[in-house]
Amino acid sequence: MVHQSGIHVSLALESQFRSTSTDSICMLQAHISGESVEPGATQSQHNTLLDDFDSIPKLLNDTTPCYLLIQLAMDKWAFATYISDRANMWSKMLYAATKAMVTQTLGKSHFIDMMFGTMQDDFSSAGYKRHCVHAESSAPLTEQEQELEWIRNDESKVAEVLTMDLQCSHARAIYPLHEDTKRAIWEFASGTVNFVLLTIDSQKETVNVEYEGSVQLHYEMKQRVPQNVPSYALYWFDGSTHMFVYSCPSSSSVWECMVYSTFRHGFTECVHDLGVEFDIHMEVDNPEELNAEALESEVSSRLVKPVVAQPKFKRPVPPNRRPRTTPS
Repeated sequence: MVHQSGIHVSLALESQFRSTSTDSICMLQAHISGESVEPGATQSQHNTLLDDFDSIPKLLNDTTPCYLLIQLAMDKWAFATYISDRANMWSKMLYAATKAMVTQTLGKSHFIDMMFGTMQDDFSSAGYKRHCVHAESSAPLTEQEQELEWIRNDESKVAEVLTMDLQCSHARAIYPLHEDTKRAIWEFASGTVNFVLLTIDSQKETVNVEYEGSVQLHYEMKQRVPQNVPSYALYWFDGSTHMFVYSCPSSSSVWECMVYSTFRHGFTECVHDLGVEFDIHMEVDNPEELNAEALESEVSSRLVKPVVAQPKFKRPVPPNRRPRTTPS
């Protein structure tokens, strides 16, 4: 099954999960690699379930998220999502967005419990006990209500984790803008340059200036925009029209598309705070579309409003007076 983001469960993970019910495996780790969810480390069963849980934390990394498929009994599993507080924002969003697809692909009927944690100790025997106490203290729910409750809890916990990484006071989703990026935007706002091209580095969590300067003719813009990776472009179409162009070529990876799409609004809001008010927002999936004719058409369709003829004013007829007539 393919998720709407393009991430899918690999055949290797599906096959290994199917076979673990007959093997002496108590835990199967899974992680996102490229555009698929792949199997990772496994853990053999111990004497008790609590012993099984005590073996899990040592398999977890301080910064790398993962999914944990934990066998509680024969073919009865807990699906756990581990997203460390120290993981980068992109990883947190990706794992949170992909979880539902993984459980649906592997078969939701196999999973009788859902867990979420941001610390390795959340998946120790003590962490599992805390989870069980919390679950038992809740009012009895139907199977459908319980599933919805799991989803709400996971979403709220992920939201709390993500909020700590957001930049602006209004919790806009965007990586911090460094001084060289701000300087390029200020120069664009002042009219010193008429074109700025920016890209996002997900690994370093930065917004980078790829080009800053002036283009003389509209068609030169497409020569600056990358053909195989997404980008944001700021462009003075003329002396009074600011354009924001989001380019996401069809050859871009799923990861890149999700990052740029997620940060788009937050980025334009931060640029607005630096003095740029966009008149036109344009999105293309092929940089070749950014020719002079297309740009002119976009601007004219957004900014030029049809002139509606106003009816001429007619003086009303005074009360109790017959309207004047022209003698024949």
